[in-house]
Amino acid sequence: MVRASAEMNKSRKSGENKTRTTVRLGAALMLLLPLMFLLPSASAKEMELWDSGELAQNESWSHTFTMASNDMYSCTPHPPHEGFPDFTGWVNVSDDSDARADDVTIYIDGFSYQPSTVKIQPGVTVTWVNNDSAVHTATQMDMSGDMHDEHTQDDGIPGFAFGLAVAAITAASIVATRKER
Repeated sequence: MVRASAEMNKSRKSGENKTRTTVRLGAALMLLLPLMFLLPSASAKEMELWDSGELAQNESWSHTFTMASNDMYSCTPHPPHEGFPDFTGWVNVSDDSDARADDVTIYIDGFSYQPSTVKIQPGVTVTWVNNDSAVHTATQMDMSGDMHDEHTQDDGIPGFAFGLAVAAITAASIVATRKER
């Protein structure tokens, strides 16, 4: 179960006022999990990860997305875990009315993808163009993994604590904001 909790302690001269707020995301994710099975099934060829190969300066590579997906990609020679955390991008392929129906060009400039996120309809071709002098790639990241992977942090300091269990193809952001009264 995905669970995020925030505990805020306030001290007042007259005593201590302790407030605990808990947000449970597990129920929401459990409702969304069956939707994965509504996506079109894919052949083994379509399930393979896409990769541009190495693109030298001014070289380009194109890929046509044929089915609904939400693909994160990065540069193989400059991966996020080796000091390039912002050198990633997303291609969201969807039948939604706000998804682009025309072909898209993504430029590689200054060790970044521009735009870094695109939402397109199935059948749209995306072209990556390397404008940097360094060799780069556009390589789909393998987002499969163990559905029981967990990360927790408890440093014993009062404030915010969190726990998160990650499900495959799930991305979530939890933002906690402290309001003074």
